[in-house]
Amino acid sequence: MKEFNFSIIVPSFNAANTLPETLASIVPQLSEHDEIIVVDDGSTDETPDVMEGWSTSRVRYVRQANSGGPASPRNHGIREANGSLIALFDSDDIMLPGKLEATRQAFSHYPDAGLLFTNFSTIDELGNVLSSRFLDSYTFTGPFCANDEACVRIEPPEAYRALGSENYIGTSGVVIPRKVFDRLGGFDESLTNGDDRDLWFRVTRQEVVLFLPGCYHAYRIGSSSISKGSARKRTPSKIKVLERQLDNPLDDEFARSIRSLVSDNYCALAYESFQKSEMGRCRAEAIQALNASINSTALKLYLLSFLGSRLAARIRQLKNWRAR
Repeated sequence: MKEFNFSIIVPSFNAANTLPETLASIVPQLSEHDEIIVVDDGSTDETPDVMEGWSTSRVRYVRQANSGGPASPRNHGIREANGSLIALFDSDDIMLPGKLEATRQAFSHYPDAGLLFTNFSTIDELGNVLSSRFLDSYTFTGPFCANDEACVRIEPPEAYRALGSENYIGTSGVVIPRKVFDRLGGFDESLTNGDDRDLWFRVTRQEVVLFLPGCYHAYRIGSSSISKGSARKRTPSKIKVLERQLDNPLDDEFARSIRSLVSDNYCALAYESFQKSEMGRCRAEAIQALNASINSTALKLYLLSFLGSRLAARIRQLKNWRAR
C-alpha cells in the first residue's frame, strides 16, 4: 500500500548500546516503500560504527551537530522523509509486532485523521516488563482500553482537552501524516523539554485523533535518553508550553486545569530550590505557583522558605514532587 508508506524517524544521542535492538524491532515490519531515518544528534560514542552495519536502502543514517534535545533531530528527519506517514520512535524503545500494519489499517479506515497514538508497555534497562499496558490506568485512555476495539476515533477537541489534565501520549506510539506537519509545522526547537506535548496540543486541537488500545511499543525507563536532563532545565519549557494554552483556552474549566498544571510545575521548581537551601528562589517560585493556582504545597513551600537553611535542612520532609 504505497499510499500509506512510513518514514520512521529515530533521533539518537549516544545510543550505540540500544540502537541495534531498536532497529531490529522495526526492520522486519517495513514494506518495500517504508524507510527508517536515524538522525544522530552529535553522538560521541560508537553510534557511527554501529550504523555502518545497518545502512541499507531502507535505513538511512544522517548526522548533525549536537542540538541538546530531540526537537532538532526529529525535525531534521521529517525534512528528509519520503513517507506519507511520519512515525516517531525513540532510539531506546522497542517496536512490538504488528505496529505498522495496524497503523496502516487505521489510516485506511480514517484517512482524515491527523494523529495516531497507541498504548504501550514499559520496561527497565534490562528489558524486564514493568507495566504491560501503561495507558490502561489513565483517566482519558482507560475507558477506551477496556473496550474491545482495534481503533478508536476521537473527534476534536476531545483529545486536546484531555491533554490539559495529563500527557497520555507516548512519543514512540505517535504517527502523523506528512501533510499535517506541512500545515502545522514541526517541533519547537526553542524548547528544551515539552516540545512533544507542544506539538500534541497543536495537532489535537483541530485534528481527528486515532487511538490503538493495543500495545505496540515498549518504552524503556531509566536509560540514558536524548530528552533527559535536570528538572531545572526541563521545567521552564514545560511551563511555557502549558501557558501557551491559556492564550485561547477552550473554556474556563480547561483554563483552570492548565493553571493547576502550571502551579504544580512551579512547585516542582520551588521544592528543588528548597532542597538546595536556595530560600529566596524557593519563595519566588512558590509565589509563581500560587499566582497560577491556589496550591497547598506551594503555600507550605512559601512559608518554609522563610526558615534559615540550617533549620530547613532538618525538616525537609515534604513528599518528593513529580510535576505532571
